Amino acid sequence: MKSGVFSVLFLCMSKSVTVSQEKHPRYKYRVRYPDGDKMRQKWFKKKTGVGGADEFASEKESELEAKGRAEKSITGEEARAVLSFREAVAKLPGEASKTTLTEAVAFFIKHVESRNKSITCELVAEKLLEKLKSEGTSKRHQDTIKQRLKAFLALYGDWLACDVTSECISEYLTECKLASQTKLHHRKAIHQLFQQAIVLQAANVNPTILAIRPKVKKGDPEILKPKQVASLLSNADESVLPAIAISFFAGVRRAELERLDWSEIDLENGEIEIKAKNAKTAQRRFIPISDNLKAWLMPYAKDEGLLVESPYKFRKGCDNAREKAKINDWPHNAGRHSFASYHLAMHENAGKTAMALGHPNSVLLYSTYRKLVKLSTAKTYWSISPVELDNVAEMKLA
Repeated sequence: MKSGVFSVLFLCMSKSVTVSQEKHPRYKYRVRYPDGDKMRQKWFKKKTGVGGADEFASEKESELEAKGRAEKSITGEEARAVLSFREAVAKLPGEASKTTLTEAVAFFIKHVESRNKSITCELVAEKLLEKLKSEGTSKRHQDTIKQRLKAFLALYGDWLACDVTSECISEYLTECKLASQTKLHHRKAIHQLFQQAIVLQAANVNPTILAIRPKVKKGDPEILKPKQVASLLSNADESVLPAIAISFFAGVRRAELERLDWSEIDLENGEIEIKAKNAKTAQRRFIPISDNLKAWLMPYAKDEGLLVESPYKFRKGCDNAREKAKINDWPHNAGRHSFASYHLAMHENAGKTAMALGHPNSVLLYSTYRKLVKLSTAKTYWSISPVELDNVAEMKLA
């Protein structure tokens, strides 16, 4: 059975190393030697001595003898493994059935080497955050990546990066209780995690590429009703109330809110400055402060200092206010979408609304928001204000 199964392996044993004198313009001697199932040759200027044909031939004969001994030591179990491989490959479809044993062994060795080099997902995440810091990314961006990876690492943090599959990531994205858009943000962070794993040689491929991509439903933006906004504000803690008010009555993006400083909120002249470095579009813009927004901000106004103490405390404060206000269904970008809808209905000027939002396309904005709100409802929305500036729990809602 050995001679049949391993005919190629022992082919070299049927051929010997030969040294011959040849007529050649530069070299006098040629050494022919077996290399696998082929014969190769090497030319020399001299026959004996260091670097001569005899020395090279002797080395090759020693190599062949050692290889022959290794091949003769193949066990019955190893021979059966070869036969099993042949049977398994023969059942594979198409090109896969042409896979060779050499390719299979190489793939296995690469896999084993990869596992030996791999590190846990938790450690990859640490390396990723170190990289982001060294590249000069903002502390807020680093915190955002860390927060988006938190739930995933709770499940797979102690796994080797090379062991996480596309199925693992798909299952995580399917079962986590997040909005579709938020799931996409998490997927992007996980993709970034495994790109770093590849750089660290902790994984050969990025499993996120073949994982599911949550679908975000296209449709009319969802907004809150005036009574819901009023209830939200009345139940908000003073540490987050100004930011929530700016979100709903100025349409400032969440990330921009978290970077906004009180020095950029000019209550006297009635405008909020979004600096280019803090804007998503990297363009500076000014947002008019409505009368009711001014009333909400006046009790808390400061000369300087971040509007939001920390992203975590802001999220926690918003969640508490929503729970107290009994708002179970929270639309994506609720504040910004509500502002856009009610502002456009109130002013009937898409350009003006787009400018406040920092939106590049007023035509698209008009077609998206123009049918969502009636003028009477918009008037109610823009009348939401505290009755007394020293008691924001009491409010006026026309």
